[in-house]
Amino acid sequence: MNRVLTAALVIPLVLSVTYWAPAWLFSLVVAAVATAALDEFFGLVDGWGLAGPPRWVIMLGTAVTLSFYGGIGWTLGVIVGAFLLLMAVSLVHGKVETFGERVMVGLSGILYTCGLAGFLILVPRLALLVLFGIIWFGDSAAYYCGRAFGRYRLAPKISPGKTVEGAIAGGVVGISVGVFLGHGLELLDLSYSWLLVVSILTAVAGQVGDLAESAFKRSAQVKDSASLLPGHGGLLDRMDSLLFAA
Repeated sequence: MNRVLTAALVIPLVLSVTYWAPAWLFSLVVAAVATAALDEFFGLVDGWGLAGPPRWVIMLGTAVTLSFYGGIGWTLGVIVGAFLLLMAVSLVHGKVETFGERVMVGLSGILYTCGLAGFLILVPRLALLVLFGIIWFGDSAAYYCGRAFGRYRLAPKISPGKTVEGAIAGGVVGISVGVFLGHGLELLDLSYSWLLVVSILTAVAGQVGDLAESAFKRSAQVKDSASLLPGHGGLLDRMDSLLFAA
């Protein structure tokens, strides 16, 4: 029940911001969510037995996401600047024996959460609605069909709850929704064949992203990245599929 109630509150808010918010405000919202997801990512580091950078490094992630608003030139420059600052911070923070760990954890976290989230800023708004439809309906179909009909485990070492039946249902539903929104409602100016290809790639990328984040949590021995969203976990738990799909 918590899962449904949370979705009923969050989804209209996300759709409203996506459709009506000006570009600068939408970019700020995406950056704020990505920064929170990065903070959750750093929270998983202790469970891996690795040394991470100081938590204020998440501000570098904020800058990376916002840089997408300025264009690819800004993005490349800010990513390089973030890497150099991360190296400098790691030189003076923590033990020299864990210097490499702090740099790699920091850089991978920034690129994984804030870097990938930046592509949401680049995607046209109507295309984002199609993206959300593919991922959200696909995730829901995978979850509920997997619980009802799942028999064969998809990746038991990564996420024991995911099933082959659920993954197939999620893929079919996600692709169907993508074609309906993009072609039926004419949200995307693509031919039917190209829209089908885009929908397939998006659905597959979303499921891979979900499994990747599950592997992060599994290695940290936690169920959710946080408990911010009742029934859903943390923001990273809700962003995992979108990050890869965007």
